[in-house]
Amino acid sequence: MKPISVLFFGTQGAGKGTQVKMLMDLLRSKSDQKIIHIDMGAELRALRDTGSFAGKLTGETIDAGHRMPDFMPTYLQTKKLVDNLITGEEHVIADGLARGADQTRAFDDAMRYFSRDDFQVVSIELSEESAVKRLLARGRNDDTEEGIKNRLSWYKSDVLPQLQLLRERGRPIHAIDGEPDMDTIHKDILAKLGL
Repeated sequence: MKPISVLFFGTQGAGKGTQVKMLMDLLRSKSDQKIIHIDMGAELRALRDTGSFAGKLTGETIDAGHRMPDFMPTYLQTKKLVDNLITGEEHVIADGLARGADQTRAFDDAMRYFSRDDFQVVSIELSEESAVKRLLARGRNDDTEEGIKNRLSWYKSDVLPQLQLLRERGRPIHAIDGEPDMDTIHKDILAKLGL
């Protein structure tokens, strides 16, 4: 199977994590190719949990609902790709990346460098009202109403422009309706990705 590279976008609560897992399960059922999964939220939480100085600062940023400065996600995503792209046959599934212009250019440049010119973007779109309702329901400790509103606000101001930057760089953007049930969304994603 030809390796695929997909970058997921979507406001918090849009179900990106669920859709990423469903896509990876499907890929595993089709071949035994390795999947490099870059979940930036998980990478940042893992850094926070190290207790290091960088981890402490990362935790403070997450708890405040602020966006990390671009250098840290750029470092983490680059390290993950360099350490794990061994044969070039691996799938790359990324979620929570490209949250600022420098991160976006770095990830897109990495895809070009690693000959992933067929890299595609999936943007799961959800209303703010639905996002707040879903996030409060999942009950994570950083999901306070204030934290959620901060993250939704910087998603609009900082993240949505990255879709335009990727579009300008010639990347296909697949807009997916995030309101229906997860199976409907999954089928829509597979259809858009040609799977």
